[in-house]
Amino acid sequence: MTLWTHQLLLRNVEYWILYYFRAGILRRFVRLLHQVGKIDMAQIVRRTTTTIVADELRKRILTGQLNEGVQVKQEAIANELGVSRIPVREALRQLEAEGLITLVSHKGAVVTRLEPSEIAELFEIRIMLENWLFEKAIASITEEDLQKAELLISQMRDEASIQEWGTLNWKFHETLYRSAQKHATMKILRRIHDNIDRYVRLQIALTQDSQKRAHKEHQAIVDAARDKNPKVAAALLADHINHVKDQLLESIGNKKSDAD
Repeated sequence: MTLWTHQLLLRNVEYWILYYFRAGILRRFVRLLHQVGKIDMAQIVRRTTTTIVADELRKRILTGQLNEGVQVKQEAIANELGVSRIPVREALRQLEAEGLITLVSHKGAVVTRLEPSEIAELFEIRIMLENWLFEKAIASITEEDLQKAELLISQMRDEASIQEWGTLNWKFHETLYRSAQKHATMKILRRIHDNIDRYVRLQIALTQDSQKRAHKEHQAIVDAARDKNPKVAAALLADHINHVKDQLLESIGNKKSDAD
């Protein structure tokens, strides 16, 4: 490269730097680099790892791989997943906040065991929240939403394993309530579903009658929503939730009697 060519190249570089600086683009880019430099990458990695561990443990609890009362040992989980104990400990705290894990003195983390009275209370809360959401949603629910709900009913009836049932059941209810646009309430409701669906899943697994009744009631709820009849739809929904509650509590009572 000749001296003249080198000088011309430098002038071109200076021109474009000055142009982008005046346009504010370069200054914004420099500020962005400065901000990125302040980010604690180790913290980002730890948070991501914590989320992965929490998701895996939550899945095991909700699918019955980790049953109620089972101790969750930090060291064993860390070794199995190939992570340090720090993200495991943080994941357990997150699951404790969700009600899926209980931290017990001198024992550590155990999968939360719900008493029958607590299960009944959660079902009562479900009825209050879901009826309110459903009545709000029906006015704006679309045919596309209802067809998606019917597809989920078919999947629960024809394709779903017992482990998948809880996830599909939540998606069904979520689809019916989504158009209400009540995001905070939906987050609360999701936690309640997660806490009791692991028990409901076991009940569904016990009898074919429970499955058939659930599918029939789900379809009746969708039909009422399609008719834009909020009172009838809410009443059917409440009856459905009460039926599931009664069957579940009866099953728990029978198991307790057999154990005694």
